[in-house]
Order: sequence, then C-alpha cells, then structure tokens
Amino acid sequence: MKKREKFLNRIKLLLKLFALFVSASLGFTIFLFVVLLFNLPYIRRAIFGKLPFETGKKPWSRVVTFEYMKNLWIDIFYPRGEPRGVVLFAHGGGWISGYRRQPNNLSWYKFLVSESFVVAAIDYSRGYRAKIDQLIEELSRALIFLDENRDKLNLPKSRISLMGLSAGGHLALLTATKMHRLVKSVVAYYAPCDLKDILESPSLFAKIALITTLKRFPARSSEVLAKYSPVNVAHKFMPPVLLVHGKKDSVVPYDSSVKLYKKLKRLGCRVLLLTHHEADHGFEFVLKDEKTKEILQKTVEFLLEGG
Repeated sequence: MKKREKFLNRIKLLLKLFALFVSASLGFTIFLFVVLLFNLPYIRRAIFGKLPFETGKKPWSRVVTFEYMKNLWIDIFYPRGEPRGVVLFAHGGGWISGYRRQPNNLSWYKFLVSESFVVAAIDYSRGYRAKIDQLIEELSRALIFLDENRDKLNLPKSRISLMGLSAGGHLALLTATKMHRLVKSVVAYYAPCDLKDILESPSLFAKIALITTLKRFPARSSEVLAKYSPVNVAHKFMPPVLLVHGKKDSVVPYDSSVKLYKKLKRLGCRVLLLTHHEADHGFEFVLKDEKTKEILQKTVEFLLEGG
C-alpha cells in the first residue's frame, strides 16, 4: 500500500512539474519528452499505421493547399470521379501533437477519396500554446472557409461533414454544436465526449494533454471540464452523429462515447454508436479483422446518408 501511495505521489509531482513548465513557456521540450516516454505505442501507430484497405499511393486527382487562417493550412484532396460529399478532417494527438499529413491521417484521406469524397485536412494550433477556444475557433473558421469558397474550390453544394480522431473528434463535436447549420454530419472516432473520463484513463499522456490544453488542474476545474465536454453542450439541433469506439480503449474510456450516445438519443437526435469489443485506441490502424473493415464501410455509408 505504501509503495502504491509513493508511486501515486510521484505521478502527481510529475504532473505538477509539467504544468509549471508549461505555464513558464518551457513546455515544448518537456512535452516532447513526455510524448516519447508515455505515448510510444500511439506514436508507432501514427507513424506506421494504416487502414486495412488497399487504395493505391495517390487515389486523388489533385491536391491543393490554402492558408485558411494566418500560418494555418488546409489541404484539399479531390477524387478522380464525381465527388459524393466533402469531409473536413481534424487529426488526433491529444490537442498537443499530430499534424495533417501524418501517415495514419493520410491513410484515412486515401480511403475516403477512394470512396469519392473530397477531403479537406487542416492543421490547428497546439494546446500547449493556444487555449482550447482557439482550437475550436480554427476548425470553425476552416468550415466557413470551405463553405464561402465553394465555387472557387469546386466543391459540391451539399453541406460539409466534420470528422475527427480522438482529440480531433472532440473538436469536431464541439464545433458542430456551434456551427450545426453548416454541418451535414459528424464522425468522431474514440473521442473524449466527457472530459472527466480522461481523469479515469490509465493513460498518463491523456491526463498531461488535458492539463496542458486546459491550462489548469482538472480536479480543481469541474466547471471548465463541463464547459468543454460535448456531452454537456450537445443540443436537439445537432446534425447526425456517428461515434466509433473500442471497448478496450486505454486512452479514452469507451464509456465516454456511450454517455454522448445516450444524451443524443434522449434529445431525439440521429446518432449511431459503432463498437469494436476487442479494440484499443487507434484500432483502425492496427487491426485488420472483418469487424474493423465493417466499421470503416459503415462510416462511409453514414457520411453518404447523414443529414
């Protein structure tokens, strides 16, 4: 018992030291160290992982890049045939890491483009520098950029779907609560729908990422956790939502998606929850089983039909 208390005290001390470093603008070096030390399995999936479908190296006809905000870029991947919809994609990485052309994200773009979607992929600010409101604002601005420049970008007239992985899914859900009139549907893979669930996660990286992004200790900021939790701000005007989660997720607890699913059901919204009972965080880049393939195909169907 004493050993466990000693270990927990060390973890608490590490979290406090990390938060102090972040607030003193020394967090970037510490952040890299923490990511490498505590998030190696996820990093391997991000670097080497890909979806279990062969799509060819470049299934798109062309890729164009625009500056949608100052020093923030958006890549637009066009399918070879007539597009069936537009997906605005927000990468994962705990709000503090990841980038739009990361190999695992490119695997998603290839898959969606091969299914005849236009994919718009953005970079957004890092949570160790920017406040979470800025991250949400950036995704909202990217959505407006696409909507206001449809003719110039040669986009279909239909509304735009938001899609995100993990932290990107969290941002997509929050953006949809504010921008629901512009959004056709939302797809959120293993997203933290209730930020309190991160406090129950066995992942130290998830806890550090949350503290870094919120700029405070969550245990002392229940109001802040509630404010930025999709389960608390979802409303009856939400666009159709697809939630995807692995039952054995060791980063974002599975129950986080279940909570939002039940909330949206109560509100009378269209919502679908797809569960992989044997899957961990980022499972679609690792598992090649039929269940994973089925979930990916159902994601495409949802994007086509939703809204």
